[in-house]
Amino acid sequence: MSLGNKMFKGMAWNAIERITVQALQFVLGIVLARLLTPEEYGILGILLVFIAISQVFIDSGFTKALIQKKDRSVEDISTVFWFNVIIGVLCYLVLWISAPFIADFYEFPILNVLLKVLALSLILNALFAVPSTLFTIDLDFKTLTKVNLTSVIVSGIIAIILAYCGYGVWALVWQTLIRSISSVIFIWIIIKWKPRIVFSKNSFDNLFSFGSKLLLSNLMATFFSNLNAILIGKYIGARDLGNYTRGIQFSDFVFLIFNSALNNVLLPALAPMQDEKKSLIVNLKKIIKSSAIVLIPIFMGLSAMAEPIIKVLLTDKWIMAVPIMQLFCYARLITIISGVNINLLYVLGRTDLVLKQQYLKIAVRVVLLLIALQYGIIFIAIAELLSTLIHFFINTYYPGKIMNFGAHKQLISIWKIAVCGIITVIPLYVLNYWLTNDMLKLCLSPVIAIPIYYLSVRLLGIKELREILDRVRVFTKKN
Repeated sequence: MSLGNKMFKGMAWNAIERITVQALQFVLGIVLARLLTPEEYGILGILLVFIAISQVFIDSGFTKALIQKKDRSVEDISTVFWFNVIIGVLCYLVLWISAPFIADFYEFPILNVLLKVLALSLILNALFAVPSTLFTIDLDFKTLTKVNLTSVIVSGIIAIILAYCGYGVWALVWQTLIRSISSVIFIWIIIKWKPRIVFSKNSFDNLFSFGSKLLLSNLMATFFSNLNAILIGKYIGARDLGNYTRGIQFSDFVFLIFNSALNNVLLPALAPMQDEKKSLIVNLKKIIKSSAIVLIPIFMGLSAMAEPIIKVLLTDKWIMAVPIMQLFCYARLITIISGVNINLLYVLGRTDLVLKQQYLKIAVRVVLLLIALQYGIIFIAIAELLSTLIHFFINTYYPGKIMNFGAHKQLISIWKIAVCGIITVIPLYVLNYWLTNDMLKLCLSPVIAIPIYYLSVRLLGIKELREILDRVRVFTKKN
């Protein structure tokens, strides 16, 4: 199988996994949003900040070092597994001790017990990390799809029952915890690999140079990307934080699908050619153009139809989430395309450069956030969009310097696709202006947008869409 076909197959199965999982979570989220309040979602948002930061120790660094290493050994894999387990336990203990202080800081006493229960997911996720990494190395996303899909269904059903019975935010906490429990059980039933009781110092040292820089970089990125939620929850209020997180929900539905597919496939697929820079540039250009041709119309269309989507699916009580959704659609679009450059540096083993870039990106995000904080959640979303735009130019600096494929050339490669996206969404804004029935707007929007986009792509001679459609046809016939 050629690299292109192998990458497409891996991305297709990863996309199927993300689409099915995110679609289920999306539907479950809508049901739960109707049963719960913005304040209850805001409380969960506060909790998830601390879980997300702790999770970086498990998800990043050494598991990606395993993927990047060509000659990984049995000792390498077992060493990372036991390291993750130890880190998971330590993170849980830190959050257990910190829980009362966090509850006092936000003036929500219930956070104390909620965090102690929810943090158990960290230990479970540590048991899941290496088995899922081994499937990722083999580009076996079909198996991961089965595991994650089953876990989401089980946890979602239980969460809805609990919410309907009046358990409030506990329904959301148990949804997260039960999903982790289910994932661990299912993946260990399927996987044939078993960890050896060994911790190799030599393996740890070899993986440390790559993994430690990546870990530090991702830790800083996660903390400062969640700084919005930390400060909104403290200084603006849980209700506004709930609206903020719901506004992000719809853009993240698409973002998590495609970002996961790219991040999970690019490193294992391109790592074997890390010494072939010409091939890397060719593949990088194809990946950026192929990503843009799919993502630009989706995100632009979601932004244009934000108000009817929120009103129909979540009801008018979430109307404050509309401008947040519109801004984050463009922020997430930029983030995905920008992130391809980071994966290129991972492939080259230059996590030191990723770390250098992270310092500058953090400074940009913090300055803009602190300026926007005094004006409310809409200005915070604007600050996030400006940050991601500046981050694009930062992320493309080293690929431009090392590979001669920087921001200018990347933007030139997708400008026609951006024009097609603009042509497509103009009729959607007209539709929003003239029609009053929100359900009718949602029904008509794809009927109008899809043909316009397809025709504009054909007229401008963008061949990547045809290549993607051909690969989809081949994939569906074989699978």
